[in-house]
Amino acid sequence: MTNNNASALPTPSDLDECAAMTVADALKIILANSYAIYLKTKNFHWHVSGPYFRDYHLILDEQAAEILAVTDAIAERARKTGNTTIRSIGDIARHQTTRRR
Repeated sequence: MTNNNASALPTPSDLDECAAMTVADALKIILANSYAIYLKTKNFHWHVSGPYFRDYHLILDEQAAEILAVTDAIAERARKTGNTTIRSIGDIARHQTTRRR
């Protein structure tokens, strides 16, 4: 069972509080964009058709997996600043800067 009252472990950093918040905010945008690009890639993966279906299908699935794999590292880096990260689909929508189509 997790103890929600436990204080966070300190993470050594040369950043002051303002700089840490700036980094965390930038990482939120990167994380939101990563999830948006992941979903767009999966969308192409799910809807590809034509004579090269199998090749494109496999490549897009591999690319989506690689995009998703980096999200954990981005989120953990943001948490190391002592700040929060993306918490919901709404957060992704609010923070992403990729074009919506």
